[in-house]
Amino acid sequence: MNGRQLLREKLAGRKTERTPVVLFSAGAWTFNSLGLPLEAVIGDAELMAGAISQTFLNKAASDAVWTGSGFNNLPVRVFGGQIVYPKQGTPRVTKEAFDDASGLDAIDIDRIALDPDVRSLWETTARVKEAIGARTMIGACGWGPFTLAGQMYGTERLMSGIYKEPDAVRRVLGFCVDVSTRYYRGFIENGAEIISIAEPIASGDMISRQHFEAFVVPVITAFLDRLKDLAVYNLLHICGNITNRLDLIPGMGVDVLSVDYKVDLKKVRAEVGRKIAFAGNVNPAEVMQQGTPEDVTAASLQCIRDAGDDAKFILMPGCDIPPSVPLGNIRAFLTAPASYKETTT
Repeated sequence: MNGRQLLREKLAGRKTERTPVVLFSAGAWTFNSLGLPLEAVIGDAELMAGAISQTFLNKAASDAVWTGSGFNNLPVRVFGGQIVYPKQGTPRVTKEAFDDASGLDAIDIDRIALDPDVRSLWETTARVKEAIGARTMIGACGWGPFTLAGQMYGTERLMSGIYKEPDAVRRVLGFCVDVSTRYYRGFIENGAEIISIAEPIASGDMISRQHFEAFVVPVITAFLDRLKDLAVYNLLHICGNITNRLDLIPGMGVDVLSVDYKVDLKKVRAEVGRKIAFAGNVNPAEVMQQGTPEDVTAASLQCIRDAGDDAKFILMPGCDIPPSVPLGNIRAFLTAPASYKETTT
Protein backbone atom coordinates (compact mmCIF):
# COMPACT_ATOMS: atom_id res chain seq x y z
CA MET A 1 0.00 0.00 0.00
CA ASN A 2 1.55 3.31 -1.06
CA GLY A 3 1.30 6.60 0.83
CA ARG A 4 -1.75 7.88 -1.02
CA GLN A 5 -3.67 4.66 -0.45
CA LEU A 6 -2.64 4.51 3.19
CA LEU A 7 -3.72 8.08 3.84
CA ARG A 8 -7.10 7.53 2.18
CA GLU A 9 -7.64 4.41 4.28
CA LYS A 10 -6.82 6.27 7.49
CA LEU A 11 -9.12 9.16 6.61
CA ALA A 12 -11.88 6.65 5.98
CA GLY A 13 -11.37 5.37 9.53
CA ARG A 14 -9.93 2.01 8.56
CA LYS A 15 -6.99 0.30 10.23
CA THR A 16 -3.69 0.80 8.43
CA GLU A 17 -0.35 -0.97 8.52
CA ARG A 18 1.32 2.14 9.95
CA THR A 19 0.47 5.70 10.91
CA PRO A 20 0.47 8.02 7.86
CA VAL A 21 3.26 10.59 7.96
CA VAL A 22 3.12 13.93 6.15
CA LEU A 23 5.44 16.91 5.92
CA PHE A 24 3.31 19.96 6.57
CA SER A 25 3.56 22.54 3.80
CA ALA A 26 7.37 22.42 3.22
CA GLY A 27 7.42 24.57 0.10
CA ALA A 28 10.24 26.83 1.28
CA TRP A 29 12.20 23.80 2.49
CA THR A 30 11.74 22.02 -0.85
CA PHE A 31 12.82 24.91 -3.04
CA ASN A 32 15.49 26.37 -0.75
CA SER A 33 17.13 22.94 -0.29
CA LEU A 34 17.71 22.98 -4.05
CA GLY A 35 19.17 26.49 -3.93
CA LEU A 36 15.98 28.01 -5.35
CA PRO A 37 14.48 31.11 -3.71
CA LEU A 38 10.71 31.26 -4.08
CA GLU A 39 10.92 34.37 -6.23
CA ALA A 40 12.96 32.40 -8.77
CA VAL A 41 10.41 29.61 -9.18
CA ILE A 42 7.07 31.38 -9.11
CA GLY A 43 5.61 31.59 -12.60
CA ASP A 44 7.52 28.52 -13.80
CA ALA A 45 5.19 25.53 -13.33
CA GLU A 46 7.63 23.12 -14.95
CA LEU A 47 10.42 24.10 -12.55
CA MET A 48 8.16 24.02 -9.48
CA ALA A 49 6.60 20.69 -10.37
CA GLY A 50 9.98 19.16 -11.11
CA ALA A 51 11.38 20.30 -7.76
CA ILE A 52 8.40 18.96 -5.80
CA SER A 53 8.29 15.64 -7.68
CA GLN A 54 12.03 15.00 -7.51
CA THR A 55 12.12 15.85 -3.81
CA PHE A 56 9.43 13.24 -3.23
CA LEU A 57 11.17 10.62 -5.39
CA ASN A 58 14.74 11.19 -4.21
CA LYS A 59 14.68 12.74 -0.75
CA ALA A 60 11.42 12.75 1.16
CA ALA A 61 8.56 10.38 0.31
CA SER A 62 5.83 12.04 2.34
CA ASP A 63 2.37 10.45 2.20
CA ALA A 64 1.08 13.80 0.90
CA VAL A 65 2.85 16.64 -0.90
CA TRP A 66 1.67 20.21 -1.15
CA THR A 67 1.55 22.64 -4.04
CA GLY A 68 1.12 26.34 -3.41
CA SER A 69 3.11 26.02 -0.20
CA GLY A 70 5.04 29.19 0.55
CA PHE A 71 2.91 31.39 -1.68
CA ASN A 72 -0.01 32.03 0.68
CA ASN A 73 0.24 35.80 0.21
CA LEU A 74 -0.13 35.81 -3.57
CA PRO A 75 -3.87 36.63 -3.38
CA VAL A 76 -3.00 39.78 -1.41
CA ARG A 77 -0.89 41.02 -4.33
CA VAL A 78 -3.57 40.05 -6.84
CA PHE A 79 -6.05 42.38 -5.13
CA GLY A 80 -3.76 45.36 -4.80
CA GLY A 81 -1.40 44.62 -1.92
CA GLN A 82 2.37 44.38 -2.08
CA ILE A 83 4.59 41.46 -1.08
CA VAL A 84 8.35 41.05 -0.87
CA TYR A 85 10.36 37.86 -1.39
CA PRO A 86 13.28 37.22 1.00
CA LYS A 87 16.33 35.22 -0.07
CA GLN A 88 15.07 32.35 2.08
CA GLY A 89 11.60 31.58 3.34
CA THR A 90 8.24 32.85 2.19
CA PRO A 91 7.05 36.25 0.91
CA ARG A 92 5.58 38.68 3.42
CA VAL A 93 3.03 41.43 2.96
CA THR A 94 4.48 44.95 2.97
CA LYS A 95 1.25 46.74 2.03
CA GLU A 96 -2.29 45.52 2.59
CA ALA A 97 -4.72 45.23 -0.31
CA PHE A 98 -7.18 47.77 1.14
CA ASP A 99 -7.87 49.77 4.29
CA ASP A 100 -11.57 50.41 3.70
CA ALA A 101 -14.22 47.69 3.78
CA SER A 102 -16.63 49.61 1.60
CA GLY A 103 -16.70 48.83 -2.09
CA LEU A 104 -15.57 45.22 -1.78
CA ASP A 105 -18.75 44.01 -3.49
CA ALA A 106 -17.62 45.73 -6.68
CA ILE A 107 -14.35 43.81 -6.93
CA ASP A 108 -14.25 41.02 -9.50
CA ILE A 109 -13.22 37.91 -7.56
CA ASP A 110 -12.31 36.12 -10.78
CA ARG A 111 -9.35 38.47 -11.12
CA ILE A 112 -7.43 35.80 -9.23
CA ALA A 113 -7.96 33.31 -12.06
CA LEU A 114 -6.28 35.69 -14.49
CA ASP A 115 -3.10 36.17 -12.48
CA PRO A 116 -0.17 34.36 -14.16
CA ASP A 117 1.56 33.47 -10.88
CA VAL A 118 -1.59 31.96 -9.41
CA ARG A 119 -2.22 30.06 -12.64
CA SER A 120 1.32 28.70 -12.46
CA LEU A 121 0.54 27.21 -9.04
CA TRP A 122 -2.58 25.55 -10.43
CA GLU A 123 -0.61 24.19 -13.40
CA THR A 124 2.07 22.95 -10.99
CA THR A 125 -0.62 20.94 -9.23
CA ALA A 126 -1.65 19.25 -12.46
CA ARG A 127 1.97 18.45 -13.34
CA VAL A 128 2.74 17.04 -9.88
CA LYS A 129 -0.47 15.01 -10.00
CA GLU A 130 0.61 13.48 -13.31
CA ALA A 131 4.15 12.77 -12.10
CA ILE A 132 3.57 11.28 -8.63
CA GLY A 133 -0.15 11.45 -7.90
CA ALA A 134 -0.60 7.69 -8.05
CA ARG A 135 1.87 7.27 -5.16
CA THR A 136 1.21 10.20 -2.83
CA MET A 137 -1.80 12.38 -2.09
CA ILE A 138 -1.58 15.75 -3.82
CA GLY A 139 -2.54 18.63 -1.59
CA ALA A 140 -2.71 22.41 -1.84
CA CYS A 141 -1.81 25.01 0.79
CA GLY A 142 -3.00 28.52 1.52
CA TRP A 143 -4.41 30.85 4.15
CA GLY A 144 -7.86 30.23 5.47
CA PRO A 145 -10.29 33.13 4.95
CA PHE A 146 -9.88 34.59 8.45
CA THR A 147 -6.09 34.87 8.24
CA LEU A 148 -6.33 35.98 4.61
CA ALA A 149 -8.54 38.82 5.85
CA GLY A 150 -5.78 39.83 8.25
CA GLN A 151 -3.26 39.87 5.41
CA MET A 152 -5.60 41.77 3.07
CA TYR A 153 -6.89 44.31 5.59
CA GLY A 154 -4.15 44.32 8.23
CA THR A 155 -4.18 42.00 11.21
CA GLU A 156 -4.24 44.82 13.77
CA ARG A 157 -7.08 46.57 11.89
CA LEU A 158 -9.02 43.31 11.69
CA MET A 159 -8.62 42.53 15.38
CA SER A 160 -9.49 46.02 16.58
CA GLY A 161 -12.41 46.08 14.12
CA ILE A 162 -13.94 43.08 15.87
CA TYR A 163 -14.60 45.49 18.78
CA LYS A 164 -15.03 48.80 16.97
CA GLU A 165 -16.45 47.98 13.50
CA PRO A 166 -17.82 44.43 13.50
CA ASP A 167 -19.97 45.03 10.42
CA ALA A 168 -16.94 46.17 8.41
CA VAL A 169 -15.00 43.12 9.59
CA ARG A 170 -17.82 40.86 8.45
CA ARG A 171 -17.73 42.47 5.00
CA VAL A 172 -14.00 41.84 4.78
CA LEU A 173 -14.46 38.26 5.93
CA GLY A 174 -17.20 37.65 3.37
CA PHE A 175 -14.93 38.97 0.62
CA CYS A 176 -12.13 36.67 1.76
CA VAL A 177 -14.45 33.66 1.78
CA ASP A 178 -15.14 34.42 -1.88
CA VAL A 179 -11.43 34.83 -2.68
CA SER A 180 -10.42 31.67 -0.80
CA THR A 181 -13.13 29.66 -2.53
CA ARG A 182 -11.99 30.72 -6.00
CA TYR A 183 -8.31 30.25 -5.13
CA TYR A 184 -8.68 26.73 -3.78
CA ARG A 185 -11.05 25.66 -6.54
CA GLY A 186 -8.23 26.22 -9.01
CA PHE A 187 -6.05 23.73 -7.15
CA ILE A 188 -8.85 21.20 -6.81
CA GLU A 189 -9.76 21.43 -10.50
CA ASN A 190 -6.13 20.62 -11.28
CA GLY A 191 -5.94 17.49 -9.17
CA ALA A 192 -5.56 18.41 -5.48
CA GLU A 193 -7.22 15.77 -3.29
CA ILE A 194 -6.77 17.59 0.02
CA ILE A 195 -6.52 21.28 0.87
CA SER A 196 -4.60 22.67 3.83
CA ILE A 197 -6.19 25.77 5.35
CA ALA A 198 -3.81 27.68 7.62
CA GLU A 199 -5.41 29.96 10.22
CA PRO A 200 -2.58 31.22 12.47
CA ILE A 201 -4.43 34.34 13.67
CA ALA A 202 -7.34 32.19 14.84
CA SER A 203 -5.02 30.91 17.56
CA GLY A 204 -5.79 31.09 21.26
CA ASP A 205 -2.71 33.31 21.42
CA MET A 206 -4.44 35.86 19.16
CA ILE A 207 -8.21 35.73 19.63
CA SER A 208 -10.51 34.73 22.49
CA ARG A 209 -12.78 31.72 22.39
CA GLN A 210 -15.78 34.07 22.39
CA HIS A 211 -14.60 35.92 19.29
CA PHE A 212 -13.39 32.71 17.67
CA GLU A 213 -16.92 31.36 17.97
CA ALA A 214 -18.49 34.59 16.71
CA PHE A 215 -16.14 35.42 13.82
CA VAL A 216 -13.94 32.44 12.88
CA VAL A 217 -16.37 29.53 13.11
CA PRO A 218 -19.00 31.02 10.73
CA VAL A 219 -16.35 32.06 8.21
CA ILE A 220 -14.57 28.71 7.98
CA THR A 221 -17.90 26.88 8.00
CA ALA A 222 -19.15 29.00 5.09
CA PHE A 223 -15.91 28.51 3.17
CA LEU A 224 -15.91 24.72 3.56
CA ASP A 225 -19.59 24.59 2.68
CA ARG A 226 -18.76 26.26 -0.66
CA LEU A 227 -16.50 23.30 -1.53
CA LYS A 228 -18.92 20.53 -0.57
CA ASP A 229 -19.69 19.78 -4.21
CA LEU A 230 -16.07 18.79 -4.81
CA ALA A 231 -14.56 15.45 -3.80
CA VAL A 232 -11.75 16.85 -1.68
CA TYR A 233 -10.56 16.44 1.90
CA ASN A 234 -9.77 19.48 4.00
CA LEU A 235 -7.20 19.98 6.75
CA LEU A 236 -7.45 22.93 9.11
CA HIS A 237 -4.25 24.06 10.84
CA ILE A 238 -4.38 26.60 13.64
CA CYS A 239 -1.14 27.69 15.29
CA GLY A 240 -0.73 28.17 19.02
CA ASN A 241 -2.73 26.71 21.88
CA ILE A 242 -6.33 26.00 20.85
CA THR A 243 -7.20 23.63 23.68
CA ASN A 244 -10.07 25.86 24.85
CA ARG A 245 -11.82 25.69 21.45
CA LEU A 246 -11.24 22.11 20.32
CA ASP A 247 -14.90 21.27 20.88
CA LEU A 248 -15.94 23.86 18.27
CA ILE A 249 -13.91 22.37 15.42
CA PRO A 250 -15.88 19.26 14.37
CA GLY A 251 -19.07 21.25 13.74
CA MET A 252 -17.33 23.43 11.16
CA GLY A 253 -17.13 20.74 8.48
CA VAL A 254 -13.43 20.02 9.08
CA ASP A 255 -12.06 16.62 8.00
CA VAL A 256 -8.64 16.85 9.68
CA LEU A 257 -7.52 19.15 12.49
CA SER A 258 -3.77 19.86 12.52
CA VAL A 259 -2.47 21.17 15.84
CA ASP A 260 0.62 23.01 17.00
CA TYR A 261 3.16 21.46 19.37
CA LYS A 262 1.60 23.56 22.17
CA VAL A 263 -1.50 21.34 22.17
CA ASP A 264 -1.62 18.00 24.02
CA LEU A 265 -2.47 15.26 21.53
CA LYS A 266 -4.13 13.23 24.28
CA LYS A 267 -6.60 16.09 24.77
CA VAL A 268 -7.14 16.37 21.02
CA ARG A 269 -7.92 12.67 20.81
CA ALA A 270 -10.33 12.89 23.74
CA GLU A 271 -12.12 15.98 22.42
CA VAL A 272 -12.33 15.42 18.66
CA GLY A 273 -10.83 12.00 17.91
CA ARG A 274 -14.17 10.21 17.73
CA LYS A 275 -15.56 12.77 15.28
CA ILE A 276 -12.80 13.81 12.88
CA ALA A 277 -9.20 12.96 12.06
CA PHE A 278 -6.38 14.91 13.67
CA ALA A 279 -2.71 15.53 12.95
CA GLY A 280 0.47 16.83 14.57
CA ASN A 281 2.57 17.83 16.25
CA VAL A 282 6.38 17.47 16.33
CA ASN A 283 7.97 20.81 17.21
CA PRO A 284 9.18 22.19 13.84
CA ALA A 285 11.94 24.41 15.26
CA GLU A 286 13.20 22.91 18.50
CA VAL A 287 13.03 19.29 17.29
CA MET A 288 12.88 19.22 13.48
CA GLN A 289 15.35 22.07 12.89
CA GLN A 290 17.60 22.00 15.95
CA GLY A 291 17.41 18.40 17.12
CA THR A 292 19.25 15.26 16.03
CA PRO A 293 17.67 12.49 13.96
CA GLU A 294 17.35 10.54 17.20
CA ASP A 295 15.47 13.45 18.78
CA VAL A 296 13.13 13.59 15.79
CA THR A 297 12.42 9.87 15.97
CA ALA A 298 11.77 10.00 19.72
CA ALA A 299 9.41 12.97 19.42
CA SER A 300 7.57 11.36 16.50
CA LEU A 301 7.06 8.10 18.35
CA GLN A 302 5.78 10.01 21.38
CA CYS A 303 3.21 11.75 19.17
CA ILE A 304 1.97 8.39 17.89
CA ARG A 305 1.75 7.05 21.45
CA ASP A 306 -0.13 10.13 22.67
CA ALA A 307 -2.57 10.06 19.75
CA GLY A 308 -2.96 6.28 19.79
CA ASP A 309 -2.01 4.20 16.78
CA ASP A 310 -5.64 3.11 16.47
CA ALA A 311 -6.86 6.71 16.03
CA LYS A 312 -7.63 8.62 12.83
CA PHE A 313 -4.27 10.26 13.25
CA ILE A 314 -1.63 11.60 10.86
CA LEU A 315 1.90 12.28 12.08
CA MET A 316 2.90 15.80 11.02
CA PRO A 317 5.11 18.63 12.26
CA GLY A 318 3.30 21.13 14.45
CA CYS A 319 3.58 23.77 11.71
CA ASP A 320 5.39 24.45 8.43
CA ILE A 321 9.00 23.29 8.69
CA PRO A 322 11.77 25.91 8.49
CA PRO A 323 13.81 25.98 5.27
CA SER A 324 16.97 24.90 7.10
CA VAL A 325 15.73 21.60 8.57
CA PRO A 326 18.46 18.98 7.85
CA LEU A 327 17.60 16.24 5.40
CA GLY A 328 18.60 13.62 7.98
CA ASN A 329 15.92 14.92 10.32
CA ILE A 330 13.33 14.86 7.55
CA ARG A 331 14.15 11.23 6.83
CA ALA A 332 14.05 10.31 10.53
CA PHE A 333 10.60 11.89 10.74
CA LEU A 334 9.25 10.08 7.67
CA THR A 335 10.53 6.67 8.80
CA ALA A 336 9.41 6.97 12.42
CA PRO A 337 5.98 5.31 11.99
CA ALA A 338 7.62 2.18 10.55
CA SER A 339 9.95 2.00 13.54
CA TYR A 340 6.97 2.44 15.88
CA LYS A 341 5.39 -0.62 14.31
CA GLU A 342 8.61 -2.59 14.78
CA THR A 343 8.83 -1.71 18.49
CA THR A 344 5.25 -2.81 19.12
CA THR A 345 5.31 -6.16 17.29
